[in-house]
Amino acid sequence: MSWILPVLGAWALLGVPGLLLLRAVGARVRLAWGFSPVVTILLMTLLSGLFPLAGIDWQLGSVLIGIALVCGLAFLLRRRLSRSGRRRSAPTPEAARSAHDAEGSAPDAAAGALGAENRTPPTPPWPGAVVTAVGVLGGVLVVTAATRGMGGISTLNGSYDSFFHLSAIATIRDGGDAFLTTALVDIYGTPTYYPVTFDALAALLPLETIVAANALMLALLAALPCAVGAMVATIAPRGRAAGVLAALAALASTLFLSTPAMGLVMGLWPIVLGVLCLPVAIASAVRLVDRRHGPLTLPAAAGHGAILLGTALAHPSMLFSVAVVAGLLVLVSGVHRIRDGQRRRGVIQVVLALAAALAFVVVSGTLLGGMDLTRPSAQGLGEVLGEILVDSPRIPVIGAPLWPLAVIWLLAVVGAVAALRRREVVGVSAALGVLAAIVLGLSTQIDSPLTTALVNPWYGARERIAPLMMCLLVLLMARGVLALVATGRGGPRSMLAPAAAVLVLITVVVGAFAPGRLPLLGSLAYTAYGLQLSPYVTAEERAFIERTAAELPEDAVVLADPLDGAPLYWSVGGVETVYPTMSRPLTEDTALIAGYAQRVDHPAANAYERICAAVDRVGPTHLYRDSSEFSGSRMNPEVSDRWSGVHDIPPDRLTLLAQDGPYALYELDLAC
Repeated sequence: MSWILPVLGAWALLGVPGLLLLRAVGARVRLAWGFSPVVTILLMTLLSGLFPLAGIDWQLGSVLIGIALVCGLAFLLRRRLSRSGRRRSAPTPEAARSAHDAEGSAPDAAAGALGAENRTPPTPPWPGAVVTAVGVLGGVLVVTAATRGMGGISTLNGSYDSFFHLSAIATIRDGGDAFLTTALVDIYGTPTYYPVTFDALAALLPLETIVAANALMLALLAALPCAVGAMVATIAPRGRAAGVLAALAALASTLFLSTPAMGLVMGLWPIVLGVLCLPVAIASAVRLVDRRHGPLTLPAAAGHGAILLGTALAHPSMLFSVAVVAGLLVLVSGVHRIRDGQRRRGVIQVVLALAAALAFVVVSGTLLGGMDLTRPSAQGLGEVLGEILVDSPRIPVIGAPLWPLAVIWLLAVVGAVAALRRREVVGVSAALGVLAAIVLGLSTQIDSPLTTALVNPWYGARERIAPLMMCLLVLLMARGVLALVATGRGGPRSMLAPAAAVLVLITVVVGAFAPGRLPLLGSLAYTAYGLQLSPYVTAEERAFIERTAAELPEDAVVLADPLDGAPLYWSVGGVETVYPTMSRPLTEDTALIAGYAQRVDHPAANAYERICAAVDRVGPTHLYRDSSEFSGSRMNPEVSDRWSGVHDIPPDRLTLLAQDGPYALYELDLAC
């Protein structure tokens, strides 16, 4: 159980700052714990931009002080504005009586969002604490199931992307800079935008790099059920069923595998942070676009806009998922207006929605043309469609049975039918959104300019599109349960909704601990490499790297093929590394060394002086080599060939310092 305290600490770092700021500004949101992570992202981004201007390093102590100051200022500003507002708008007795009468006769502004009727009798306050507890329980189920196969909180994730983020965390810790464009200058060689919030948060945890990354990744998965519950709670009408709907939605989110696969297997941790923000961003989009929820005050609209901004800062691809929902809301609302006789306004909305869709395709096909990085699988479209419907990721050993999502789909169909019959904008948009997510997922398998343009914002990977389907499917599931409640009033069908809820609960428990699901996902990139991934670093290699890193001088610079595990010299050992990630060489100097380091012995070679100058500027002092079956040149020879110059450094330039089987560390002399 070594994961408990690290994950709790990461969970607190993820949620508590945002929760404090929500309280400071007096935000009235349902299930604040679900909204707090995206607010934390906004707060952390603000501080990461201010700290370099003030010469403050990105460290836990300074960030905590910054959080306290921002929350304190927000609280004082809110009180000042509240007092001045009360003085300006003190009502007369006649105005107060008029407002009271109007309030008593107005219908519930949120009624109808998920099909509630205005004649619903008064109900007690929405039980947010209970639903929060259920969401936390769902998160604990996910973490408990996943950690059964991880082998411990300090186990290295063997995926390609995890090596980049471990190095990014180490870079932020070393440089004290966590801003979006400057945090990774030491990796990219120049200021470059990257959604670095995950790495910035992990860098604050007072834990070893691998432990910090694993703890924060698990905290993201643990926090997701609360976010999904908050989405349903925000859109659902107040009533006796509201808490039940949000709680069921929170638990149902644990049945979907694409997001855990991205976190546990693929190491796509910033994407998972974006997925955590997606449910509440969808809720904010609904509140901004669908006026049937009632009018919005300017502060409320600004708050929902801030949620969308925080989602974009977590990971921009999730903003495109939100755009799909917003566009469908505008389209469906326009069609309904045309049918209701508001022809002019409805036509304008439909035209705007279609124009936005066209602009999306054009921009994606041009400006985002280089983002289609995921190769289609060898499966047929029928098999892929089946996997999309049950949210099974592209991992051969993960099965695609129907049972985990069967009840969810059945209730979602009931909800979609009810929404269509009652002409509900949100329900119909959600149903169309599910279809859109399925089409986008299938488009990742079709090689054509149009389909490529459609999926570019998600890097051509259906796992990144799948969270959109998850959110909308769960929303329709909640609508379906509400339809069963209405159907069963006063008759023998009154047990339909409770029976559906029980089936969801049973499926959640079985799905969490089924050996071929979350426990298997938790093992694939950590301990069960043979099933899906080949390890970039074995336990023996990691031990060798940690031991030799501790013995190197402070000014050492390690050169190696990064596919051989050398990034761990930096992220785990704290030793500067020429290639701290497994990406292609990112600067001119490192590219010259990667391709031509062996030519320092050949003064007649082309660009000899440039190679020597690059070596002098970078200053490699040691060389690491892996000759095992898991070396880069054996696992991925085409990619490893990018560092051919490193592989071919002459023996007379090397002095052996340490060796353990196929792993060796040399002192390096590349002086020209």
